Amino acid sequence: MNEVLESSKIIFDRSTRPFGIARVHLDAEGNPADVTIEYLNSAMAATADCAPDDLRGRNIYEIWPDGDRAWLDYFYRAAYQGEAVEFETVSVAYRTFQNVVVFPIMEGYCGYELQDITNWMTHSHSAMESVAAGMFFYEARTRLLLLTEPARESCGLDISYLSVEEFATALFDGDAVRRVREGIEELPSHCAKVLFEEELRDGRWIRISLSRTTAASRFATGFLEDITQLKETQAASARRSEIIEGLSAEYFILYNVDLTQDRIEPYLVRTEVAAYFAKVIEGGMAYGDWLEDYCANYVAREHKAEVFAHLNPEALRRYAEGGPGAPADLSVVFKRLFGSEEQFIELRVIKTGEGARGVVLAARNINDEVQKKMDQSEALETALAVAKHANESKTTFLTNISHDLRTPLNSIMGYCDLALAHLDDSGSMVSSLEKIRLSSNHLLNLINDILDVNRIESGKMVLSEQAIDLVQLVAEVRDVFAGQAKEKGIAFTVDASKVKHRHVLSDPLRLKQIMLNTVGNALKYTDEGGCVDLLVLEGAVSPNGAGMYEVVVRDDGCGMSTDFLDRVFLPFERDSMGRAPQTEGTGLGMTITKNLVDLLGGTISVKSKLRAGTQFDILLPLRLNRSKPVESPGAAGEGDYRSIRFDGLRVLIADDDELSREMMGATLEDFGFSFQLAEDGDEAVEAVAESPEGYFDAVVMDMRMPRMEGDVATRAIRALPRADVAQMPIIALTADAFEEMYRRSREAGMTAHATKPLNTKELILLLDRFLHGVSENPWPTEGGNA
Repeated sequence: MNEVLESSKIIFDRSTRPFGIARVHLDAEGNPADVTIEYLNSAMAATADCAPDDLRGRNIYEIWPDGDRAWLDYFYRAAYQGEAVEFETVSVAYRTFQNVVVFPIMEGYCGYELQDITNWMTHSHSAMESVAAGMFFYEARTRLLLLTEPARESCGLDISYLSVEEFATALFDGDAVRRVREGIEELPSHCAKVLFEEELRDGRWIRISLSRTTAASRFATGFLEDITQLKETQAASARRSEIIEGLSAEYFILYNVDLTQDRIEPYLVRTEVAAYFAKVIEGGMAYGDWLEDYCANYVAREHKAEVFAHLNPEALRRYAEGGPGAPADLSVVFKRLFGSEEQFIELRVIKTGEGARGVVLAARNINDEVQKKMDQSEALETALAVAKHANESKTTFLTNISHDLRTPLNSIMGYCDLALAHLDDSGSMVSSLEKIRLSSNHLLNLINDILDVNRIESGKMVLSEQAIDLVQLVAEVRDVFAGQAKEKGIAFTVDASKVKHRHVLSDPLRLKQIMLNTVGNALKYTDEGGCVDLLVLEGAVSPNGAGMYEVVVRDDGCGMSTDFLDRVFLPFERDSMGRAPQTEGTGLGMTITKNLVDLLGGTISVKSKLRAGTQFDILLPLRLNRSKPVESPGAAGEGDYRSIRFDGLRVLIADDDELSREMMGATLEDFGFSFQLAEDGDEAVEAVAESPEGYFDAVVMDMRMPRMEGDVATRAIRALPRADVAQMPIIALTADAFEEMYRRSREAGMTAHATKPLNTKELILLLDRFLHGVSENPWPTEGGNA
């Protein structure tokens, strides 16, 4: 363990990512009791506002006796059960949202990393910030709220983190405190959505909405919206004042109009502007003259006709009489001139209860109100445009994916028909089957690319760090494409001679995928007689032990148009100026490459000219491997897997799909197996339970079945009171290629995991490994592929 600690100091002391190593203590009954911090770097100590020496060697629950006990279980699972665990939580003490990864080191010890995801959560819905509603997040276990800045402004709070109790008591009085608290806290157990309105202490009204996507969602998303203006408008529309004294003080001037005498006089003057106009009409000015002068000199040109049509003496008389066809309410909104400035004014006509004799004109400035509505309308239009763009992107995606899925499916179905029509022609049948397999592989690559993009965009792709011989990895890339380049007549050169430090630490699968995608793209768009170069260069080494490596892939192929260069890394984009629409591919390769480069902390750029070639430059910071490189042994028996035999062995195949069962049985029978079929997990458990010990040598188990799923059936088989089930190989075989299904099969005690469509070589090698004595760990590192 001392060597691990010393290595950790060398590797992580200067790392900016919080990292630590812990030892888990057990009580007399073997249950986890506490955790000692054996090592932590400065970044980890800084999350607790401490230095490493303040925490090293101390027990977590002695330092924080009220700390979250759920962490103890995660540390125990990693230290004693060998499980890597990733979870999201809330630090109540430091008011942050955290992503935590805990992984095993050796029995009793585990490593752990923290990532503060508070900023990601608060800015992950930036499109909503333009709408007049503030977003917040709620974590049910700690009952903690995280308010974004618009949410704090909506409710008048100046802190971001607070409990539900603190939130309710800070803003509300009386029974509203209980209603708000219960409305939020009951969300996880009773409903998926909460919506209610309450009056704040300061008299404003606020609407609170809270929802979660699934019953298992850890965080719920909510909105706080100030609806005071809406409430006031509703109240104002419900009231009808019949006397002048009941008019709101917001009217800056009231005019009394005598319709029988055609006279207008000021009745109530509240501002200096109103006082000026009051003097204009002193002396009993005729109303008709005043209206013409008012429209000519003080109403914006586009509104002059409308104001006169609504407020001329005849129109007012019809309104005051209230006869047939008369409006129930009369007002006009227009732009009024204040010197060189224009502001919105509302003139409302109010009956005085004297029949057609007179009315009151009430004028108020509504410029701010109109402007606010215009701003809100603009915000809603922006949100609508965002939604429209998202919908268009969805439509484009579905159109492209439909085309790319149907193309290989068309070939598969067509060649199936040809094979069936030429059963007596073995040559034609073999040709058709080869093309079916080629199209099937293309279809599988497309689905894998879509899954990769989804994993990256959803944040579920986790990189592993392993020792890599960079020169060897480049040589493997060369070997992959050497035959293809020769067949197309393309000069393919690979040069890694400038690499001084070939042993690095990174994710070999993703690093190789970057090179494969880029080189494959270059070969695809280069014609016979052209050339493709792959160069790997090494720059300076930083003080923290990381080297900057440059991967250059260039070709003299068809190139790209200038307009397309800005879209080259977008999904499904093709260059209409080149050959892209006619070139086979998923349209996702460079999208995945760009995302993987970003995940590795690097950059990728492209230079191209139509019909003159393309060059991709990829810069990647890779930590140097200062330890002695360890050679990774190749898997035994992977050469000619078809020679492997299982004569005399019996396998149980459980799958709810009849064609899958038949195909699996026929395939394994070709390798010498005898087999028995089960249509569901419960039937598989029954078959094992009723058979003699040692009757079945292995089980191939589908994960998704209707009555009993594969992981449940595996647990039931392992729990049978017989000796052979503990070590019996149970291979998970499923069409679900996501990490969640890998985790479920691991936790259920399954021996290994393979994905559909069936890769015969992969399955045979797995069975050979566990039935013929090669016992290696079959499980991938987190985020890898089986």
